[in-house]
Amino acid sequence: MAYVTIAYAIIKENPVLVARVQVTATDEGRDTLIDTLTSEAGRIQSLFEGCELFVVSVDTHNPNTVMIAEEWTTKEQFDNYTASQHFADTMAVAGPCLAAPPNSAYYEAERVGP
Repeated sequence: MAYVTIAYAIIKENPVLVARVQVTATDEGRDTLIDTLTSEAGRIQSLFEGCELFVVSVDTHNPNTVMIAEEWTTKEQFDNYTASQHFADTMAVAGPCLAAPPNSAYYEAERVGP
């Protein structure tokens, strides 16, 4: 029996990088983590070109679980952010608050709205 694989490519004219990061805080570190990430969300768009969205959400069923949703105009701009001293400084505060390594996923997406 023979199989034929057909691959489809969708050419996206203006793709964006979407990052989804789920973290779990320790009980002791929860407030510091949420304060640090909330502060980050409030200023990142003015500090880094290409950040279109940075949202921090706390799980209503597990208050130590935090989700970060980000959208970046390009992967290069996201990489510039994660390679910056600012990111290193943020992680120096947030990192010790984590109970486990982050669960992250990165996607290239097509913007379909305004």
